[in-house]
Amino acid sequence: MKLGLGSNRFKLFIVFALLVCAGAPVSAFAADDLAKILARLDAAAGKFKSAQAEITWENVQTEPIPDSDMQVGNVLFERKSGQLRMALHLRTENGKPIQKDMVYAEGVFKLYEPKIKQIQVFKAGSNRAEADTILTLGFGGSGKDLEKSWQVSYVGSEPVDGDETWKLQLIPRDESVRKNFAKVLLWIDTDSGIALKQQSFDPTGNYRVVHYTKMRMNASVPSDAFVIKTASDTRIINH
Repeated sequence: MKLGLGSNRFKLFIVFALLVCAGAPVSAFAADDLAKILARLDAAAGKFKSAQAEITWENVQTEPIPDSDMQVGNVLFERKSGQLRMALHLRTENGKPIQKDMVYAEGVFKLYEPKIKQIQVFKAGSNRAEADTILTLGFGGSGKDLEKSWQVSYVGSEPVDGDETWKLQLIPRDESVRKNFAKVLLWIDTDSGIALKQQSFDPTGNYRVVHYTKMRMNASVPSDAFVIKTASDTRIINH
């Protein structure tokens, strides 16, 4: 089944994939500053092969009732033969053990929850380009590709874990994408051109903060890194 960007299933796909309130406007810096940053991202994209990191994923609900939850795990991105693949493994939620394994490869997203012996399969279909655009935010996407899908503003430099970063604000150009993502903030490491932090907002004011630590760039990737191993009695749900 091909999923439209406005569909609930594709929204769930985007939410789990990583890669997210419209806030007050921020002041943009000079256009030439942004041009230099985008050129740096172009150069970084040409060298990007893979990135592995520990991840902290915080969901904050502001409406209708304030609430939040924190999930911790590890993530792997790889670009090979021009294609992006992602594997996300969450291991704790609010300090308690969980297991959620998520893989995106060749336009297919899989979510495995062994506790309930279930794996869900989502096919991006005709929306694969949009899915790849969101997943590559800060991980191998070029400056040129970024500008095609987002209105990009440079809003200043800011340290993250002691590393200097460029802070970028992204507004989706596509109206259908804006229904799910009002804006995204990216903190890009000035040395590697890779995102160290992301904050994404939905139109209701709820937001998500993803923080990457212990980053390893272009390290070797196991051959089975994007294969989910399931129990024999696992139920498969195709969307």
